[in-house]
Amino acid sequence: MTVIELANQPPSFSWPTLHSINWHLTPSLSGTTILTLNGSLRTGWLGKLSSFLLRNEINIIGGTARKNGSLYWNASLEIETGQETLSKLAGFSPETVLCDFEIPLATVPIKLSDFRAEYTSKHGGSFYVEATGEDCMGFLHGILRAFSFSSMFPTEFEITTKGNTVFDRFWLKGIGASIPIKDDMKSLHERLHVMLGTI
Repeated sequence: MTVIELANQPPSFSWPTLHSINWHLTPSLSGTTILTLNGSLRTGWLGKLSSFLLRNEINIIGGTARKNGSLYWNASLEIETGQETLSKLAGFSPETVLCDFEIPLATVPIKLSDFRAEYTSKHGGSFYVEATGEDCMGFLHGILRAFSFSSMFPTEFEITTKGNTVFDRFWLKGIGASIPIKDDMKSLHERLHVMLGTI
């Protein structure tokens, strides 16, 4: 993959392959930074990455990711940028954050304004969740924790931020990429209601 540096933009960063993971940081024309990764990623990688970004006060404002195979992912995340943000990202080690060590997860309370959750046949059977709420630092990390408490993990997701509103979509699988079981889907539905403040 070729990383192109944009005129009058901070330089892009890239890392060599680490544990079959390729990373790139590329400035966009809109002034944000695109963080892309491709490769074999263990279950829970997104939670560890979102925890790292939260602890460094780096906000994810958009992106997509999809699992293509047992461990292989293609992901592109748009983050709010600035020279300080780039410095923090340039200094961290992908293999430390995602592969070799457990990163302590910070807790951040989030509240949903609306959600939708239902079983779907996509990905051979998955639990589909739409989550809407006010944009805040750590929104993604907070909702991923809710998923993990119900033993479900994304196999595909889309993150969108418009103004101060977050609209995220997730297709979730159970442990070992299994089809989610009824009890776990019920548990997650109840957790989402709690985050909505209606239970």
